[in-house]
Amino acid sequence: MKKNVLFFLMCLFAIISMTQAQNRGDIQVNATELNNVVIAQDQLPSVGSWFSYVGDYSSPQIIGIGMPFNWGYMFPAELMNEYKGCSFTEFGFLDVGEEQFATTYTVNFYVGGDTAPGTLVSTQQFEITGTVGDVVTFRLDTPVEIDGTQNIWLTFYHGGSLQHVAPVVADVGNPNSRWIGIDGYGWVDVASVSSEAWSWLAWVYVDGYDWINESNESVSVYPNPTTGNVNIAVPGINHITVMNVLGQVVFEGNVDGHITTLDMSQYQAGVYMVRVVTENGESVKLVSKQ
Repeated sequence: MKKNVLFFLMCLFAIISMTQAQNRGDIQVNATELNNVVIAQDQLPSVGSWFSYVGDYSSPQIIGIGMPFNWGYMFPAELMNEYKGCSFTEFGFLDVGEEQFATTYTVNFYVGGDTAPGTLVSTQQFEITGTVGDVVTFRLDTPVEIDGTQNIWLTFYHGGSLQHVAPVVADVGNPNSRWIGIDGYGWVDVASVSSEAWSWLAWVYVDGYDWINESNESVSVYPNPTTGNVNIAVPGINHITVMNVLGQVVFEGNVDGHITTLDMSQYQAGVYMVRVVTENGESVKLVSKQ
């Protein structure tokens, strides 16, 4: 009888301790720098409509927590609405290696869900070569259609023995770049369960974006291309959002008037999507920064 009581108390103590650790958010995250790994621009996925929350690839690392876990991005419906009618068709991944041997991962896409992935719509395994620092791309067996009304989750999983299985960079400050799924914790922002936060490093390709027509020809954007300032003119401007081709919001603000000027001199060269909200609706314009 005493042994049974002792065993019960030990189990109860273990459960309470584990619950307290989860409530504190204490996950032991191990981070290791990828020595001598610098991701050059020509290593990145080919030119096109690639999404990533990360813009600075200069100091990639790998992290682990001593157990298998899921990790990835959530693309909110507000962002996906701009790509209604397109599809995710490819993804990119930074090879973190497994002691220089090939490693098998699983990529999953889900539709819906605010605090955890919703319905699984595409899944497949892929193998990386173990060449640390390589950026590799894969075409999806089942493309993911974007209906513009639901959140879309891009997640990865590695069930092997590695402690360090996920490529990261310094935190970019967007919670949707930091989702992690752990048994017993569910899906959470890694910043809420670790004393230090990182953003995952991954890419996904949006097919069909190039054929989306720019709307509302009454909006005037000039000069375009630009090397600095760009003027936006249309009656009744309320709000302006600027995103780069990776889907990152680089500017957002309210506007009151018929014309406004944006300073784009600090942005890198490339194509930017400018969404203009007016009294009469929304318009999307593409601006080339040289």
